This record gives sequence, C-alpha cells and structure tokens, in this order.
Amino acid sequence: MKRIETKSKCYSLFEKGIFGNKALTWNSYEEMINSSWKGLISIRSKKGILRSQTRFNILKEKVKEEMEKMKMENIKIEDITFNQSMPDNHLLIQGEIMLTERGLYLLYTTVKKPMNQGLAEQTLHAFGLNAKMILEKNLYTSSLADIYALLEIYPDSVIEFSSYSIPVGNIKGRNAVIWEVRNY
Repeated sequence: MKRIETKSKCYSLFEKGIFGNKALTWNSYEEMINSSWKGLISIRSKKGILRSQTRFNILKEKVKEEMEKMKMENIKIEDITFNQSMPDNHLLIQGEIMLTERGLYLLYTTVKKPMNQGLAEQTLHAFGLNAKMILEKNLYTSSLADIYALLEIYPDSVIEFSSYSIPVGNIKGRNAVIWEVRNY
C-alpha cells in the first residue's frame, strides 16, 4: 500500500502531476514573475507551515512584499511555492476524502473562500452513499474518476481537493483540483 508520509514528498508528487489536475504552479519567484499569468497568486510552503501562514489572493506585484513578511516569520524562501489563486467565487465544495471502516468519508465545506478559511466557518461530514452522491453532484465525471483512481492507489490516504462550477486547472475537462494526497 502506497503512503505519503511527508509534506515535501507530497509536494514533489504534486509538482510532477502524479495526483492529476492541479492549479498552475511555479517553484520560484522568478518563474512566477516571468509567467504570463495575470491573476492573483497564492504562496504555500513545500515543507509545511501553519495554514494561517499561507498567503492567498495576492496581487502579482505584491508577492515580493509578502515574501518579506514570510521571512520575518522564519519561513525559508527556498521552501515556498506559488500557484494561481483559484476562482473561489465559483467554488462548489472543497475538503478531504478518505476511505474508512464506514466506507467513503467526506469532510467538506461550501464556503467560497480558501479551504482553511472555509472549513473554519463551516465543516460538514458525509459517509458512504451520501458522500458519493455529494461528490457526484459537485464534480465532473472526469474529476471524480481521478479521485477514485487516487483512492485505489493510495487507499490509506487523505485526498484534499477543491471543485468549481467551471473548468479549472492544467487538465482540460476537469472542475476539481487535487491539492494533496497524504498520510501525515
């Protein structure tokens, strides 16, 4: 059974596209600045930081300023990564999926904010057939197939995702991005 025990291993697999559909990402400030992306940026850590230290919806021209603030919080700049901010105004559901002794388990929120903020405001739970029906209602068939494939490969892991009412990510025909597959 495959397991992903560290945040750095998770990000390595995420960056390689192993989890499937993902947001546009950049591994350095220079890569992000030189990209043609014009929208908002999120800044995350590859090594694991407090969710409150993650930066969301930053104007491209303000990213350097946020990086300086992160340095003051003792976050190593070489440990951060950048991605396009997702269209939260189109959010359907986001959360975590896993297999349990009770079957499929879904922890989720419908709050149209970045996941940690949304879950802080609303945390919903669904099991079994109810979880499956919620997923089928909110994910394109292709996105749901991606998640089920990950559950087969990583049956002991938590899969973190976000789904939207519009296509998103780097794979055409998907409305969900996979953020993490983890056992930590």
